[in-house]
Amino acid sequence: MKIICTTVVRAAKQGDIHGGLYVVDVDTEEVVHHEPYQKDFINDNERGGERGLRGICVLPDRIIVSDSAGFIELDKNTYEIKRTFKDSDYFKSIHEIVFHEDHIWATSTAYDAVVKLDLDFNIKGFWEILGKNFENHKLLTDKKEITPATKTENDNYHINSLCVADGKLKVSGLLTPLYNFDDMTEVCSVPTISMLDGKPAGNQNSFVHNFYEYEDVFVANLTSYSAIGFFDKQFVGYGWYNNIGIPRSKNVKYQVDEVAVNNWNRGLARKGDKLIIGSSPARILVYDLKSREFEKEIALETDIRHAIHGLEVLE
Repeated sequence: MKIICTTVVRAAKQGDIHGGLYVVDVDTEEVVHHEPYQKDFINDNERGGERGLRGICVLPDRIIVSDSAGFIELDKNTYEIKRTFKDSDYFKSIHEIVFHEDHIWATSTAYDAVVKLDLDFNIKGFWEILGKNFENHKLLTDKKEITPATKTENDNYHINSLCVADGKLKVSGLLTPLYNFDDMTEVCSVPTISMLDGKPAGNQNSFVHNFYEYEDVFVANLTSYSAIGFFDKQFVGYGWYNNIGIPRSKNVKYQVDEVAVNNWNRGLARKGDKLIIGSSPARILVYDLKSREFEKEIALETDIRHAIHGLEVLE
């Protein structure tokens, strides 16, 4: 099994390498392709800003990778760049991207928006996601179609995750439940009081990335708790769930507490019963969904500032 993943290097300076693309053979634990990313960026927020590479779409004949404000199309066999596209009127701080109904769908996180594109990168839709703020969590309530002239730059809900389940596109933010995009009905809630390995882990929602469907549950990265969460697909509300803590990396060379943390898990993919999880410093963990055990860890970097962003199965 091969996977492809992207990284962001927190606190990287202008002119430094601030991310990269990795293709990893999970069976042999070898990095078979690595492409550093050094393109200029504007936003110097040390937590990430406009650094690095982001979401990934693996299509039958090509690979689409995003940076903060655009897309790179790669040859699926050689990983050579075929073309690029950028439009900061629609895109800022792209996170997850997915392929659904013959189109690319992308989160434009700094605009609290979702964007629809065809495979020639023509914009086919642009929606702001609306919601409500509460003390410990946030709820999404509606969406409205917008234009570059009417967009806002609030980043209230940090719309960062897209997935396709039951044939429908679904969307969520950093501290929100998961919703059907078409009618913004709630699909899956994240409990306010989380449990980690059977013990209370906190009194507010975890930062959530990368919902994924598996049988009768959704799986998600509960990033604040360095855990993966399992949520019943049929229960809307604070119902059955179980969290599994991710082992901390002991192979850490550099640490900046204000900017980067050990075990920041982001990036999630699945092949059969194997769940592939991204974490920091940039590493890949393989978790068996049947045995409920971690089987493998593949370290890509030892610098804790290197964080996985996007992750997908290649074959």
